[in-house]
Amino acid sequence: MGTALAQVLAENGHQVRIWNWEGDHAPLRQIDKYRENKKYLRGVKLSDNIVSKYNIDEALENSDAVFLVTPSGVMEHTISFAARSICHGALVVDVSKGVEPQTLRLIPHIISKHIRPKLRKNVVTISGPAVAGQLVEKKFTAMNIASKNKRAIRRVTEILQNDYIRLFPTSDVIGVEIGGSFKNAYTIAIGMCDGLGLGLNTKAALLTYALQEISMLIKAMGGRKKTAYELAGVGDLIGTSLCSDSRNRRFGEYLGKGLPPSVAQKKVRQTVEGVDAVKCLFRLAKKYSLHTPFADMIYDCVTGNKNAIGAFQTFLRNLT
Repeated sequence: MGTALAQVLAENGHQVRIWNWEGDHAPLRQIDKYRENKKYLRGVKLSDNIVSKYNIDEALENSDAVFLVTPSGVMEHTISFAARSICHGALVVDVSKGVEPQTLRLIPHIISKHIRPKLRKNVVTISGPAVAGQLVEKKFTAMNIASKNKRAIRRVTEILQNDYIRLFPTSDVIGVEIGGSFKNAYTIAIGMCDGLGLGLNTKAALLTYALQEISMLIKAMGGRKKTAYELAGVGDLIGTSLCSDSRNRRFGEYLGKGLPPSVAQKKVRQTVEGVDAVKCLFRLAKKYSLHTPFADMIYDCVTGNKNAIGAFQTFLRNLT
């Protein structure tokens, strides 16, 4: 997604510097040499406006906008040493979304903790149904953009929006973050449907059930329940769970075929954010005393507490 957004921004006429959080320089070298990120976005010819940077300070120098597209689990580490190099007045755009696994804090709160106080008003969240490969193919994509600061929303929209990307503003940062994070958890269950050979009838029922649990959590955490039924909620949930390329969906498919969670993760070969997301979801549901049997079942499957196939089938039999 980081490379896909870089491509969109570059084609919008902006100079883009890209840095890789993993410390893995291979994708950056590939971009320099081939104008292609063969590891994460194979087959896409990247704009000459994209420049690889191996040092984060160089990547951030004099930048008007910083897009953070790292896995949520490493956001605190990344922003803690990146914050010193973010320019005064820069926009800080959270594309990672979600909840930090150790503390259960929302990602914008973690960002705001580390950046200078005057920059906190410039933190903006973007979330919605956006598959990286389809973004670079210029398929029409609509997402929510969230902040309490209308001016920051307007500035980010001017940078990112174009003929095939539309951003719809909201002030409900909590709802957008929760929807964007926990769609990954429920997508694992939709993947399990594929592994078990279940059809669209089952998936449609489970997606409806997932939205009920997401909306309850949004409300409990101080967001607006209706955000679950907007682009960052139902839109992102449908887009991710029905996408054949989704890492979370593929992980669930492997579970549904009987593979242990550790083996399923290795087969995906990339970060499966739904694993941390479902653990956070389980803890938050307990914290707010919410009844979330669907999330509880996914948690048991992901952690290996129960046999995944047996737990899934039992859940369907007892669905009320």
